[in-house]
Amino acid sequence: MIIASLVIFSLALILTLTPAVRYHAGFDRYQFQHWIGVIVWCLLFSILNHQTNRKLPQSDPYILPVVALLSGIGLLTIWRLFPGLGLRQTVWLGIGCLLTLTGFFFPTFLQYLRRYKYIWLMTGLLLTGLTIFLGTNPQGEGSARWLSLFGIHFQPSEPLKILLIVYLAGYFTDQITLSTKNFESFLPTVIITGIALLLLVFQGDLGTASIFLLVYLAMLFTSGGRRWLLWLTPVLMFLAGLSGYFLSDIVKLRINTWVKPFSDPGGTSYQVIQSIIAIAEGGLMGTGQGLGSPGLIPVAVSDFIFSALAEEIGLMGITVIILLYIILIYRSLRIAITTNTSFHRYLSLGLTFLFGAQSILIIGGNIGLLPLTGVTLPFLSYGGSSLLVSFMGMLILLTISHQTVPKEELSTIKFPRYALIGSILIAALIVEIIAASLLGFWFSPSLVNRPENPRWVIDDRFVERGEIVDRNNQVIITNSGQTGSFNRTSHHIPLYPVIGYTNPLFGQTGIEASMFNYLRGNSGYPYSTLYWQRVLYNQPPTGLDIRLTIDLNLQQSADTLLAEHPGAIVIINASSGEILAMASHPYYDAADLQENWDELILDERAPLLNRATQGLYPPGATLFPFIVAIDPDYLWQEQETQEKIENRVAHLNCALNPDEPLTWHRIITNGCLGVQKAIAADIGSETLLDLYSNLGFFTSPRLHLPVVDAVAADLNDLNAFFNGEGNFKVSPLQMAMAASTISSQGILPGPRIVNAFNDPIDGWTTLPKLQPNSDALNPVSADQVNDLLKLPNFPYWQVLSTVSAEDQQTITWFIAGTSSDWQGQPLAVVVVLEHDEPILARVIGRALLKEAIRFSE
Repeated sequence: MIIASLVIFSLALILTLTPAVRYHAGFDRYQFQHWIGVIVWCLLFSILNHQTNRKLPQSDPYILPVVALLSGIGLLTIWRLFPGLGLRQTVWLGIGCLLTLTGFFFPTFLQYLRRYKYIWLMTGLLLTGLTIFLGTNPQGEGSARWLSLFGIHFQPSEPLKILLIVYLAGYFTDQITLSTKNFESFLPTVIITGIALLLLVFQGDLGTASIFLLVYLAMLFTSGGRRWLLWLTPVLMFLAGLSGYFLSDIVKLRINTWVKPFSDPGGTSYQVIQSIIAIAEGGLMGTGQGLGSPGLIPVAVSDFIFSALAEEIGLMGITVIILLYIILIYRSLRIAITTNTSFHRYLSLGLTFLFGAQSILIIGGNIGLLPLTGVTLPFLSYGGSSLLVSFMGMLILLTISHQTVPKEELSTIKFPRYALIGSILIAALIVEIIAASLLGFWFSPSLVNRPENPRWVIDDRFVERGEIVDRNNQVIITNSGQTGSFNRTSHHIPLYPVIGYTNPLFGQTGIEASMFNYLRGNSGYPYSTLYWQRVLYNQPPTGLDIRLTIDLNLQQSADTLLAEHPGAIVIINASSGEILAMASHPYYDAADLQENWDELILDERAPLLNRATQGLYPPGATLFPFIVAIDPDYLWQEQETQEKIENRVAHLNCALNPDEPLTWHRIITNGCLGVQKAIAADIGSETLLDLYSNLGFFTSPRLHLPVVDAVAADLNDLNAFFNGEGNFKVSPLQMAMAASTISSQGILPGPRIVNAFNDPIDGWTTLPKLQPNSDALNPVSADQVNDLLKLPNFPYWQVLSTVSAEDQQTITWFIAGTSSDWQGQPLAVVVVLEHDEPILARVIGRALLKEAIRFSE
């Protein structure tokens, strides 16, 4: 008891201090309410220990300390998770200890249990049967397995466990002898147990029904049943599970979840996945009492209390828990072997099997080794009925271990059967230790990093994430609030489609997702810093700032110009691939995401989409300059431009009507699709296919943003292929990269939007590009096209295009870039509007290019 007291007081002290540790605060964050439970626990078990020494001095010396330690750990865990339930459990603990204490003063109660076993059993069956008609559920929904009296709920199937064991023990003592091992002698027990099973199955308590079946078969085997009963048990359990699979939806659901635990992580598999992840989070030593997030596990105080403990006390702690159950099983089995009273022996055996089977089923379900059963873990889980029954079992074991009745007829059943069943129970628990070790050690990294693990949400509330700044260190995204309630705040809301959101319900997108590890301090720090932060606080260090290539001033101009027009803008450094601005409209405000989610999802304008990287549009006549770059000399062959065009093209089909006389400059810059088609047909589809492949139109760009899958080339419709229509689609980012080749001597730049992170030691550290630059066009040809398209008196070239999409929507493109003689940084601009507005697109594009040129001078 001294060891148990030291453990409970140590855990209670840790729980007092950990809120201050978690909030990085002082005395005002200390937690004391759980000391109510600790003081009550201490008083109750001090009295029980004293009275045990007085009234039952010969009782087993290990059972009470084991029960005290298990119930104390369970009580503290419940207080830690839900203080209101902790107070209730404290009351039930007091009632359980009072019941035990009463039994100490009436040691003959075992005789009354045996004498009136039929009355006790019928009472238990009647109360369980009443739940079919008068049953209720304390939570207001689910199976009605409880009866309510004066506002107090109790579950009749819990005491029925003890009453059935009492009946079987009394029956086997009275009826089973070596001369009566035929089926007829066992028939009454089969009928009674069958009735109990039917009642439980009818009310949906299949976990308790499984325990009843296991306990009955084990008691039948150890009382003299045939050896084949031992091998029949797994067969019967399999057949019961198979029948339940086809007859019961809940059994089918649990078996499917057990077989494929990750099949539906947000639905039917949620409980199991969160349970397994909690064990993986705990690792070897645990997160520390009070520093984990076991509240994320559904029903953590009862069905999944083992996983809740595993997260905070780790593999070392849960191994101790399982060893305590092994000790309880061993000492109970020893009582059964050493007592010389048959009734006591069968009673002890039944309780051994009950505690063993119940522990194995619930622990196995928590670690995914067995299907979920919905039963409680003895002495640990929340639940008044379960706790009272467990204490009743302890009382019986203590009383039997103290009493001896020399005159009682000795059982003739050989003890090796007891040892065999006991060994199976202990071996099963050892296997569960090994399985839990695999989850908490070997598979831990992969499980912890699964997207179903929501503990980053807790970290985000308690630890400041890194800021996201622009290329000039102007803040774009920062934090607001205080420890325990941190939130993200934007200084430029229209940039959210690019920056992305981070939300506990809807996950993460954009740069918030791609730079997760840096923004949350999981990368960029020395290992020692990460290690001690986890050990001391179970938190990552403060997140590291991220610098983007975005120029916030230019970005604000882009968003202002795009205004209410649906579309996208990309401004890129044509040489380095650095994205200076990226706009996508309509946009959303991540601060209102939870409130407006349904509306945003159903909005046909798709405001959650980053059109610049995830939108796909037919390129139309924006392909013209690249087609010409294959062989610029082709344009000056044969007759003059206007004559040549009039001879071959009936309809120019331009975005804007070019001025007379027609020149190649005017035809290309005004996006004359009819001319593009004629020249493309002359060049041929195979040559164009190679060109477009080099320009990256059929491969997805690689950068720290979600991008749409590139559309594969389709040569089935050559007219659409030459026109840049139909299934031929590219994203604005792909087009910006391609446009850069005209301004950078044919080099296709690898895009970059994240530039660096602020290393805590070395300062700003540049991150590598995810995609290298590549040669796409002949440098001489690129410069020739650049010179051809250059505007008089302006240091840039431009191309307009309008093209019909598959839904008859008109898409307007404006692409432009700096001229080859520009002395500053080469730039490219792409504007896409989802309606027919070529003049507006040109106004927006030119204004942005002029502003960008001033910045790059």
